[in-house]
Amino acid sequence: MNQLPRQIFTIALGIGLALGASPLAAQSQYGCTGLELHDTVPSLEGKDGVFFRVNLDIRMHHPFSDESVAFLSDFSDALAESGTTLVFVPVPTKSVTMPDHLPEEAALYGFDLDVATAVHDDILNRLEAAGVATVDARAAMRQAPEGELPFFKADFHWSAVGARETARAVAERIKALPLYDELPKTTFETNETGVSVAFSGMRRELQEHCLETLPEAESMTYETTIVQSGGQDGTVDLGLGTVDLGLGGDSGGGIDIFGNTEESTVPIALLGTSFSATDINNFSGFIAEFTEVELVNYALTGGNQFGAMISYLTSAEFRETRPRVLIWENPIYTNLAQFGDQPTRELVAAAGQTCTLPLDPVVSEDRQVMNVDLSGYDFGPEDTLFVDLNQLAGSEAVFRFHSSEGYTRTKVIERGERLKRTGRFYMPLSGLWDDGAVSVDITSSLPFTNQPSVFACTTQPTEKT
Repeated sequence: MNQLPRQIFTIALGIGLALGASPLAAQSQYGCTGLELHDTVPSLEGKDGVFFRVNLDIRMHHPFSDESVAFLSDFSDALAESGTTLVFVPVPTKSVTMPDHLPEEAALYGFDLDVATAVHDDILNRLEAAGVATVDARAAMRQAPEGELPFFKADFHWSAVGARETARAVAERIKALPLYDELPKTTFETNETGVSVAFSGMRRELQEHCLETLPEAESMTYETTIVQSGGQDGTVDLGLGTVDLGLGGDSGGGIDIFGNTEESTVPIALLGTSFSATDINNFSGFIAEFTEVELVNYALTGGNQFGAMISYLTSAEFRETRPRVLIWENPIYTNLAQFGDQPTRELVAAAGQTCTLPLDPVVSEDRQVMNVDLSGYDFGPEDTLFVDLNQLAGSEAVFRFHSSEGYTRTKVIERGERLKRTGRFYMPLSGLWDDGAVSVDITSSLPFTNQPSVFACTTQPTEKT
């Protein structure tokens, strides 16, 4: 519904350029021109030097389908089977978080704050109704003190202010969980460490179209540490065992308060994108301080909406030390259905307890291919194959399914270069034939140096009648 207003705006802008003066350029505080037509990050310059992305911040409808809500509900339930509670943190757009800085030109794209806010709130309400513990980061960041911006001016990431206020809301949500009283408590304190500037790819892109220097992604930085309590031996009881802080004696070394304890339980795991992985905002530190609970940060920059979660849930760390609380930060505008059902089905299977039926792979003599006979089972599209290469290698797994009539269908799992190599892959048996597949040949990007393991993830009767 925004197409016509955008066309009108583009025509008006083109007339202005033809006459030698862009109305937006004349208003630009930084002498910017053509930002709304930028090849990679079309943007609008708002008030006080705040920039908004046209395709994401000015968008009012986000691709959060009923299927995506159902996935998160299934994922939450699968985690809960093993005692892990999911807390989902959808990062809101800058437009609904900082509406006072929007330019008037946003209306030419059909942007309506009331509608955009209602859409945002509806997503959160649908998730809560589906049983997913969800954090309202928009409401939290709207509580930032006057003059403290929750997002950087010329970048789409939140600042330390936005991270701090969101972390406060995350802590409140976790404290409301029934399991909170059972979590071991630790006292943390957060101190300022000086102003720092983060690299911003968005700012660099926009700067090429502006005469004056754009605002840098500058923020006060913070460090969160354990408050030492008692004793002269340099130790603090974290509730997970005694950890040496290296404050004296011959012990040496130190401690990463966010995850280097060698115990069987992790209280809180943080998963997410560059919003959580960037040190400049101290998101993980603020959560630890406000919850008074230790956490491990597994967030990943550049891994899209699933990279960190797939790396973690297919890892030995998750299988051996499942967290009591799993925080998943993800921008609300990312499409959880973008890559089909494979990544979502993979996460549900990896989180749950259904991958228990062992199958018998036969590996070729050259160790390049393994074949799995599926003819004796009644698998359906709701089932999943779990392949464990038993080696920390392989960026790709290719599944070539064969039908009873001699047809072949190929499905591929690719791990991006930023993802951890765990050697574990989950492939849903959807998109095949009505009677399923009779066998599958599986290859990886590397030869099988060990004997692979293959399991079926299913809750259905599997023997054919």
